[in-house]
Amino acid sequence: MKIKNLLDLPHTRSYLTRVGAEPRSLKAAVVKEIHGSYWKDLGIIRFTKAGVITCTNVEHSPTDREVQDIAAEFATVQWPELKPLSRLVNPPPEIAEADPKKVFIFRNEEGLIVLVHLRVADDQGKYRPWTYWDDGEWRMCEPDGPLPLYNAHLLKDAGVVFIHEGAKAAHHIQWLIEQKTPEAKKAFIEHPWGQELSGAVHIGWIGGALSPYRTDWSILKKAGIKRAYIVADNDEPGRSAVPAISQQINMVTFSVQFTDEFPSSFDLADPFPDSMFGKILDSGRHYIGPQFRDCLHPATWATNLIPNPKGKPTPVLRDSFRNMWAYIEEADIFVCTEMPDIIRSEAILNKHLAAFSHVAETSRLIVKAYRGRAARICYRPDHEGLMVTFQGSSAINLHIPSSIKPGQGSPDPWLEYLNYMFVNKAERKEVERWCATLIARPDIRMGYGLLLISERQGIGKTTLGAHILAPLVGVQNVGYPSENDIVSSFNAWMAGKRLVIVNEIYSGSSWKAYNSLKSVITDRDIEVNQKYIRQYKIENWCHVLACSNSLRALKMENDDRRWYYPEITEIPWPKNKFIEFRKWVEQGGLGIIKKWAMDYNDYVAPSDRAPMTERKTDMIEGSRSDAQKEASALAALLNDKKEPAALLMKEIIGWVKHAVEGRVFDNDFELRRAMIETGAYCWPKRIKCAGHPQYVIMNETLRDKVSRVDEPEALVLIRESIVKPQELMAESM
Repeated sequence: MKIKNLLDLPHTRSYLTRVGAEPRSLKAAVVKEIHGSYWKDLGIIRFTKAGVITCTNVEHSPTDREVQDIAAEFATVQWPELKPLSRLVNPPPEIAEADPKKVFIFRNEEGLIVLVHLRVADDQGKYRPWTYWDDGEWRMCEPDGPLPLYNAHLLKDAGVVFIHEGAKAAHHIQWLIEQKTPEAKKAFIEHPWGQELSGAVHIGWIGGALSPYRTDWSILKKAGIKRAYIVADNDEPGRSAVPAISQQINMVTFSVQFTDEFPSSFDLADPFPDSMFGKILDSGRHYIGPQFRDCLHPATWATNLIPNPKGKPTPVLRDSFRNMWAYIEEADIFVCTEMPDIIRSEAILNKHLAAFSHVAETSRLIVKAYRGRAARICYRPDHEGLMVTFQGSSAINLHIPSSIKPGQGSPDPWLEYLNYMFVNKAERKEVERWCATLIARPDIRMGYGLLLISERQGIGKTTLGAHILAPLVGVQNVGYPSENDIVSSFNAWMAGKRLVIVNEIYSGSSWKAYNSLKSVITDRDIEVNQKYIRQYKIENWCHVLACSNSLRALKMENDDRRWYYPEITEIPWPKNKFIEFRKWVEQGGLGIIKKWAMDYNDYVAPSDRAPMTERKTDMIEGSRSDAQKEASALAALLNDKKEPAALLMKEIIGWVKHAVEGRVFDNDFELRRAMIETGAYCWPKRIKCAGHPQYVIMNETLRDKVSRVDEPEALVLIRESIVKPQELMAESM
């Protein structure tokens, strides 16, 4: 008896109907539970050629009478065998007449056809399986045994695969990356993730997101595949399949998880939403949606269970997982070696890995695996790669570059914004250099920060920092501390950062904040003090952009080299200009700014000091105490004298106390420094005058005169040139 389907056998059909099963292949049937457009296998029923029946669920077992009747029925059947084809032979009308874009041909490792999937347009995108048998018949059923992978015939020379849910996405992306036609080349260039998807084979698993165990995953190991990216559809059933597949394939695995910005059930054969593209008139569409890496997550299955005849199986780390996570003893943290921006404490890591491990505390196995080897971390924006040499040993580089790619187009809106913000042309040029260096040269650590102060709000300081520089540096490389954070003992906000944005530096504690920021700008290393994590040392690559609406934002010293303080406008742009500019930035302008920065060339050198500006000079003057200002005024009068003149420090202090009505909180060193910064000179040693040793401040004329004689004669000249503060004041009137 020749059959096309199990339902051709009356007793078998009656049994399957009773238990609610439907044929899946010539010797298998399934009881399904429908979940929306997905299904879950509740039980699988398999038959041998002799009619022996096995069920995964005892509830679906046949009665004794059904067993006898089915065995007798099977004895009359002539069982065909699946016949692989080199090409389609006499396909059924459903396939022959179908749109070729809806026909997906599955080939085995030898390139022979083992299955044809037909996408049924009027059935919610479901597929019908067709197989060819050695009796010359096409049957609408699956092959017996595990399901094949789409594009399995391309695995021979591959090392990396993308595993898509279904054949549609795998077919489309493989067509795109091969670029064999003009249409494919155009699609590749325009695809937001084209570069990341290339260099791999794209395969598809079938049989439903809830049943990944039905697939023959062993072919990946046979082909020597070392790394896999699972791209499930954007829904919960698809995401739930990731751990199950990862456990089956036993290799370094990542999942590509679409965010809520993508439509439900989205896959990579679907066009990216229009909302993810900005349009700039002179340069066309720009992708502004999530980057590939933004959607990437580690998904390697962690453990194997080794049977133990005397008790429970013993969990051990898989080789593919062993090097995915490193325990950093100096900080008592765990770092993902492939994606080092993912740093976890022990408790969080165990929760993170719960879906990919047989045990609840995978961290213990990781620590055990790293015993005897020192895993270190560093932050080196000047080095590419995940593993670099640091202090004589290898270390995990925590720096992750920005995912924004350079874009073509005119940077005029960006330059117009800078022209509006920074009113002094020469100072604007220095701001350009600072921004271009920060964006395009992660290997350069500039020696000074940028200080933006305007008394009026809404000028656009936040736009520059948070909306332009931050994404171009990479959001993971940016910290946003408050003034309280800056003066706190905890400093995690600067660890592993290239840019620190302080939106309001002044709220009454400016001296303390300024002193704290000195080390942020200048120190080469920092001791990271973070809550619940052991302190550790790491390189400091911070650049500070500090903003304020107060002209008393910082207390700045005369020899300060840590801040560039340009003048910025106090007249806000019209609202429509800001809206227009922000729209340009969000719709592709960031990529254009990055290209501008990469082409800039006139970058700040690590040894460059912050150029002086009028604003900075005013701030230095405003940073002095009343006593220092009086001392500085005396120094200016002293310098005005054409003839040699000197002031005794004791009389300077007396004059200053009188001038400020006794409110002197400065020591004589601070007063001397204020006078020297104003242009006066101090004899390097105390000399005995008016009965006791004291310092003497002199003008340039006297300094030049004493520099040409030996010390005894110089002391005589100094004593002869001493004047009183009152005399200087009288002469100035």
